[in-house]
Amino acid sequence: MPESIFGIPIKYETWNKKSSMPLYIAGSYDFRTAYIADKRCIMIKPTEEIATLPALKKQIMKIQEADSVPVILELRTVSPYRRKSLIENNIPFITEKQVFLPFIGTMLTDEKEPEKKVKKFVFSAQQLFLFYLYSKKKRMYVSEASKKLPFTAMTLTRAVRQLEATGLFLITKEGVNKVIESKYERSELFEKAKKYLSTPVRKMGYIDKSRVVSDMRYAGESALAEKTMLNPSRVITYAVSDKDFDKKLLTDELIDPEKQVRLELWAYDPQMFSSDNTADSLSVVLSFQDNSDERIDEAVEELTEGELKDYG
Repeated sequence: MPESIFGIPIKYETWNKKSSMPLYIAGSYDFRTAYIADKRCIMIKPTEEIATLPALKKQIMKIQEADSVPVILELRTVSPYRRKSLIENNIPFITEKQVFLPFIGTMLTDEKEPEKKVKKFVFSAQQLFLFYLYSKKKRMYVSEASKKLPFTAMTLTRAVRQLEATGLFLITKEGVNKVIESKYERSELFEKAKKYLSTPVRKMGYIDKSRVVSDMRYAGESALAEKTMLNPSRVITYAVSDKDFDKKLLTDELIDPEKQVRLELWAYDPQMFSSDNTADSLSVVLSFQDNSDERIDEAVEELTEGELKDYG
């Protein structure tokens, strides 16, 4: 509990009328009498989830029937929406950073809910990250991404927040436009961001060659063989968007390499950042995250360096 407000000391005493409260109220709060600038009040601290606004107003009225003084809600933190609601309904409250006491005065600060630490990018943030890298710009307008990526405004806003939460980017405003700017060059940025990035591959299996369609792009070892010195695998690998393919057509068995191809189902469309018949290089690199083949590792390193060598 705060020891002072606006430099005014607060004195606490036990509230001796708790026994007169209905059990559902008595069990829902810790009660204290508080003296603020000689003004006697009752502080109530929820012991469980806070009641809905209509229920809270009724409970405060019940408490004031037993003791006709201001009732102050004591909370650890308060969301902007709840804060607005409490103020509009003239319900006094105190948090660790904010005070609303209409019978004395008001002190409000912009209290932000704690940022959630990013463990892994959601795929929309991963796509935005890749879009930024492929743009080869140090400073990129978010509006550029909004024209190219298949996201709603809300999804794009969340993706921008995830990028910012890593500490790898500066998000600034230029007029009405939001700007994304990395603190690092492309190769260093990709290296530092790897821990947030996931393989785009959700599922893998085999299909008959006759089922290969134009939406599919070379992926896996086939993509590496196209863009590096790696010798091509006997079985061709393609990728397609997970939502654009019937998973029931996949089989786990490779029976005839002459008649079948390997197919990866991706979390996003492998055509999105592709400029040819191969899935984009960095997504292909990410698809080998758990690889332990030294031959593949060398090709992945070659592909990464080739993609990120310079701004252009």
